[in-house]
Amino acid sequence: MDVEVAREVAAALVLFGATGTVSMTVYQLALKSFDVDLLPAALAGRVRWWRGHRLAATAFSACLLVLGLLGLLVL
Repeated sequence: MDVEVAREVAAALVLFGATGTVSMTVYQLALKSFDVDLLPAALAGRVRWWRGHRLAATAFSACLLVLGLLGLLVL
């Protein structure tokens, strides 16, 4: 694999990991400020699903971020 291609992949991993980590952090802060029961039924179901999976999504995003940063440091 070419070094330039590997750097671009690592940079994309950093971008996706950072975006996911920041968005899940903002989502966790937003969960503290509202009551899910006040939302419409269609939206409340999605919020409950994300609430149940937020740890996995945050961990996956953080892993992408770390993997991308390691890739950039090594290359």
